[in-house]
Amino acid sequence: MKQLVTNLPDVAKAKWNEVTLTKNPEERIRLMSEFLSLVPKHKGTERMCSQVKKQISALREDIEKKKKQKKSSHLTNIIPKAGAAQIVIIGPTNVGRSSVLKAVTNAQVEITDYAFGTKQPIPGMLQYQDIFFQLIEVPPIVKGSSEGRANGYQNLNLIRNADGIIIVIDLSNDPIENFQMIQRELDNSQILINKPKGEIELLKRGDGTEIQFIWEGELSDCSTEDIIVLLREYRVKSALIRIKGKVSLDVVEDAIFSNTIHKPTLLIANKSDLLYNKAILHQLKEVFEPENLIISSAQKNQELKKILGDKIFKLLNIARIYTRNENKVQQDTPIIAKNGITVGELTKIIHNDFYRNFKFARISGPSAKFPNEKVGLDRKLLDRTIIQIYI
Repeated sequence: MKQLVTNLPDVAKAKWNEVTLTKNPEERIRLMSEFLSLVPKHKGTERMCSQVKKQISALREDIEKKKKQKKSSHLTNIIPKAGAAQIVIIGPTNVGRSSVLKAVTNAQVEITDYAFGTKQPIPGMLQYQDIFFQLIEVPPIVKGSSEGRANGYQNLNLIRNADGIIIVIDLSNDPIENFQMIQRELDNSQILINKPKGEIELLKRGDGTEIQFIWEGELSDCSTEDIIVLLREYRVKSALIRIKGKVSLDVVEDAIFSNTIHKPTLLIANKSDLLYNKAILHQLKEVFEPENLIISSAQKNQELKKILGDKIFKLLNIARIYTRNENKVQQDTPIIAKNGITVGELTKIIHNDFYRNFKFARISGPSAKFPNEKVGLDRKLLDRTIIQIYI
């Protein structure tokens, strides 16, 4: 087996297991601090220690926030998800985040010409064909947000819980520097906007002794046995692991200590109606994926709503699945899923009984070879498929 990068002593691994078993924030802080005291200090542990220290800081910030909420009735940064997906609009101050939200949704937004005009998250609904996307303008991200500056922990937590990100920058005011600042703050918070070559989702379970794998990728330098041995060393007895892309053993170990996550992201280079250096556009396409870049003016572009809706729909790889009842009446409201979801996965979304008692399904539309095709649980479904399930 490949030697672990951190090569922690058994006493440190046992202490981390104690961390994972407690949900009490104060107790987690105490145990994490004890864990750090047991970790050998060398270059191989620097990143891991940094991640744990940030988790401690975030927990302390959350504890203080909850104490203040008990003494006041101020609004919180928690906004329940609505529509087909929740997308956050982020960026530095005065780049036009409010203008974007107002241009494409029904939100009643105050447009200010002074810095930090948005103090609380503001939601709005963007209609796209027969579905809605929930867009939320987040207060400004600044240098140091990942360390808690300017309510950074609360704002970044909102970003982490969203389904996607829209970054807004001002073409006339240091767009490259501001984009890179936002990217650094997100990276420091383990939020990635560039899809990594490999990533895993590690779901630890409280009971059982089985390590299960869901394969959406492959292992690059290890085997499943290596991963199981590694998890056992960290006292992880039961877990569900989703492998995405090309995953190394380092990625698995990193996931034990951090909660790195990738968020599909669009970049709006705003205020294109103002004077700006045209060479900036070429530079932007070098630092960000051109297909997810929108050059626009929120106040002047009447097509922004349609452009943004199309981009979000494609970015999130959404499929709308329409069900039919026993009378073959098609439901108007679709089930929102990922393109390529199987019939079996869809039945579990509807109700586990549909999966357990499944006989067959009939489908029409893009996924069918012919109208009303009879299919089984493993058939993949595409956007605008119509399905009737028989149990």
